Amino acid sequence: MGLMKNFLNSSAFALACLLFAGAAQAFTPFVVREIRAEGLVRLELGTLLTSLPLSEGDEINTVSARQAIRSLYATGLFEDVQLDKDGDALVIRVTERPAIVRFEIEGNSKVGGDELDKSLKELGLAEGELFRRELLDQVQQELERQYFANGYYDVQIDTTLDFQANNRVAIKVDVIEGSQARIRGINLLGNEAFTREELLDQFALKATHGRLFQSSDRYSRQQLGGDLETLQSYYQDRGFLTAEISSVQVALTPDRDAIYITVNVEEGEIYTVKDTRFSGETIINARFLERFLSTRAGDRFSRRAATESADRIEVALSDIGYAFAKVTPLPEVDEENLEVTLNYLVEPGKRAYVRRIEFRGNASTNDRTLRREMRQLEAAPFSKSAIERSRVRLSRLPFLQAVEVETVPVPGSDDLVDIVFSMEERPPGSVQFGIGFSGSQGFLVTGQVTHTNFLGTGNRIEVGVEQNVISKSVSGSWTNPYFTQDGISQTVSGFYRESESVIRFSSGFNTNVVGAALTYGIPLSEFSAFRLGAGIDQTAIETFPNASSDEILRFAIENGTKFTNVDLRTGLTFDSRNRTFFATRGALHQLNLDVVIPGSDIETYTLSYRAQHYVPIYRGVFLEINGSAAMIDNYSGDGQVPPYNNFFAGGPRTVRGYQDGSLGPRDTPFNNPFGGTVRTTVQNELVIPLPFEADGKSTRFSLFFDIGSVFAEPRDFDTAELRQSAGVAFQWFTPFLGLLDLSYGFPLNDEVGDEVDRFQISFGSGF
Repeated sequence: MGLMKNFLNSSAFALACLLFAGAAQAFTPFVVREIRAEGLVRLELGTLLTSLPLSEGDEINTVSARQAIRSLYATGLFEDVQLDKDGDALVIRVTERPAIVRFEIEGNSKVGGDELDKSLKELGLAEGELFRRELLDQVQQELERQYFANGYYDVQIDTTLDFQANNRVAIKVDVIEGSQARIRGINLLGNEAFTREELLDQFALKATHGRLFQSSDRYSRQQLGGDLETLQSYYQDRGFLTAEISSVQVALTPDRDAIYITVNVEEGEIYTVKDTRFSGETIINARFLERFLSTRAGDRFSRRAATESADRIEVALSDIGYAFAKVTPLPEVDEENLEVTLNYLVEPGKRAYVRRIEFRGNASTNDRTLRREMRQLEAAPFSKSAIERSRVRLSRLPFLQAVEVETVPVPGSDDLVDIVFSMEERPPGSVQFGIGFSGSQGFLVTGQVTHTNFLGTGNRIEVGVEQNVISKSVSGSWTNPYFTQDGISQTVSGFYRESESVIRFSSGFNTNVVGAALTYGIPLSEFSAFRLGAGIDQTAIETFPNASSDEILRFAIENGTKFTNVDLRTGLTFDSRNRTFFATRGALHQLNLDVVIPGSDIETYTLSYRAQHYVPIYRGVFLEINGSAAMIDNYSGDGQVPPYNNFFAGGPRTVRGYQDGSLGPRDTPFNNPFGGTVRTTVQNELVIPLPFEADGKSTRFSLFFDIGSVFAEPRDFDTAELRQSAGVAFQWFTPFLGLLDLSYGFPLNDEVGDEVDRFQISFGSGF
């Protein structure tokens, strides 16, 4: 129908010219003394005369009249043109094309945007343009093309014209989209090397399986094109160099509701790599470049492996200053022997230097604080790995949420670049608090004020307060991450704590503790550091003959009730995580040894190990493993470990689903949690990206499996006693409440006497 309309409209011009030609033959040639126009509404006479190949004083005849009509039609401004004679005057009667005063499309929720706007403007359909009736058919064809490409084959398109004063017209297009066709089946023909299932696994489009909320079965021509490219790459990455998709058939069912796709594959033969060589300006010794190749002579040809090898060579060149190096793998094919020689064309360009490093988005952070994290320096040769390492170091700062980096060529120079780090700051301060209730402790309130970027310097300040019916504490610390210019950090801390019958630490005794510590962090490499420090604390305990446990009374009788201890603190840390908060890759390992020096009242040592590891699974899903083990012992003969130093397990940071600190040994005769000298816990979390924030920088959802417990002595360790739980967890770093941490755990092997606490929550507020 549309083609017929176009044909008729196209013929109108020719027909008009022929008709006038016949009328022009009746003209007796005459000299035009005046030119008048009739039918002009929006146009001026001068506009018409500029396109007319006649002027006053010219003689008009049949030939010139025909040329005049053609010229006026050619402007596209007129629907009809006629010439007439009035004495010595030439009268031009025209019908103007209306101007489009308004154009709107309604109902097109699935198709639209920039692509549609661009297509319609190219057709000439926009406000202010002249209206041509053939445009309506073109609009319908364009809309149908885009809807059909997305699987909407029963779309209905209706057009309404509203002619208005001054030769104007408003156009409205109403779209009833209908339903998107589903893929009933995908057939593959010609595949022998790989099974149908192997190949269909490469497709994003899937045949419908009646699954709830399935969207992969919705047909899209664009997605199908992407899947076909993926399929061809799958073959070419496995030696089938000449593999191609010979044809694709898309069959629509009569009810236009379902689609069957048939793909014909021509696999070809398997090609092997005959040799590899380098051409162009290699800069680096060829033998050294071979270290970056993943394909050797005799291997199956793989286009992906060749591309990855080229990328690694580009990175190696960029690390020595060639910021714009380009390496192109050029397969030289021997079809007779089914062999390929991979020729890597190296185009290093000029060696680049960094002119300036800029920071954007750091409203609260000093440039100096950020510059000390730089591994790429200004005026130094460009190094891609150094720049990336600088970006990772910035990302790991607790007050930055996201960091992106861009290399910008300097205008007018072919060897200078600027490095621009764009960042999004996280609220540097937070007030974290928790509110809870237990039968033993009643209502409790805990709070912690933290500022990770004090005055924009990167210094960290923490002040913590805890208050409930049986205990209260105050703590504070100051950390300067760059106490020295070479990156040695310093932390000064102090605390005071009072507790009355704190079941979490034991049963039936009070403690008063005051202490302070000074700790230094010494960097050993880009990823590792050594911790060295010292601390002092004074502890006083108070027991009660009828309320204290037997274990507490025995300890007080044998060791007294007041203790002063000085300890030395050492530790090794390896940290390759991509960011400190909500990391997604890398690892963290911490090994600590704290020793109370000889001569102190209680001579103990504490050995602990903590590990975090991130294992990518599939498309943003990854496994986070958090493990810890710790033990404390007295090294002075038969000396005891103070009960107030015991380890506890259970709760959000150890084994979720169990009450905080409730697992492990119990005291006598009250059967309350007493803690132990050995603790081991592992938290396994399958982190699943959320659709509204796939990068996981401020939210995290996970399925977890926790296992762990506490034991009185190392010899008491028994894997059968480890408690297990599974559940779901959600964390959100909110703009106003700080970190919101929710978990719901199901104890898997709880026993009689275990204190279960399935739903656990903590939250805070940021500033």
